[in-house]
Amino acid sequence: MAIKLEPDQIKVLKAQLDEANKNSHFVIIQALSKKEHANIRMVTDWQNYLSMKSSNEDNFQFEVIRDILPITDNLVYWAVAQQRLHSATQKGEPDEQVVDDLEYYTNKVMAENKLKVQS
Repeated sequence: MAIKLEPDQIKVLKAQLDEANKNSHFVIIQALSKKEHANIRMVTDWQNYLSMKSSNEDNFQFEVIRDILPITDNLVYWAVAQQRLHSATQKGEPDEQVVDDLEYYTNKVMAENKLKVQS
């Protein structure tokens, strides 16, 4: 994976995630397409979940499958990957490696929360 973090960086980022967690805790959700009957699981924060749920309720059924995730190293890496993808998308430069990193760390968070990883 392309994301390399030093132990002191992980410690700082964990503290930042812990602070963010106080405002909008992290969850794992499932979105089921009402038309295609396909689902996707994702890591997000509570406020984003509520926003997605209210703006997409005609097309998707949303469900929280893990509430209040622990702040772990894998969640730190997921957050870095998420931010990198967001930045790349904003610049119009989505990079396949960035997408792969996000998928990899999302699956790591799923596994440590006792959920089946997506292929």
